[in-house]
Amino acid sequence: MNSNTGSPSSGSYFTTKTVCTGVATTAATTVIITPAGTGAVLQYCIKGKAYNMAAATFATPTVDIVTGAAFLPLLANKGCVFVLAMDAGVTTMRAAQGPIVDITSSSFSGGSRSEFPVMPDTLAPFAYIVAKQSSAGTTWTFGSANWNQAELTCAVVDVLTLPGRPQAS
Repeated sequence: MNSNTGSPSSGSYFTTKTVCTGVATTAATTVIITPAGTGAVLQYCIKGKAYNMAAATFATPTVDIVTGAAFLPLLANKGCVFVLAMDAGVTTMRAAQGPIVDITSSSFSGGSRSEFPVMPDTLAPFAYIVAKQSSAGTTWTFGSANWNQAELTCAVVDVLTLPGRPQAS
């Protein structure tokens, strides 16, 4: 298990698979989450307490929930992972940024992977986004720049909890 993903017994996870859309194709800074299948409710658990929410569209946060600061921009030939999560308030999507690493031709270079950020146990992760800005791209900042910016690629992975290792896609 990757040591920075939190304790496996932290008790914060989704019990319903989300479908996270609107990323990488829209001229917007929003994320749409809906339950997979026919259920109308997303269910999750934070520190043993159950929560649920309806499908929703959220403005992409502009502040990292872990650092309390604005997200760091991705420059040319850089990439990182952003984790999307819900808190107990059920009204605001939260996000955290992993370390920025080098990429080559839209692939992580030298076998490097962006690690997940250390997530507070007061959040339940439901997806992560692997974002890569190519050499021809301009600077892109999560939450401030549109998803469809030229030369930006984003791969969304829906999760119930974070996997135990850094991801390349």
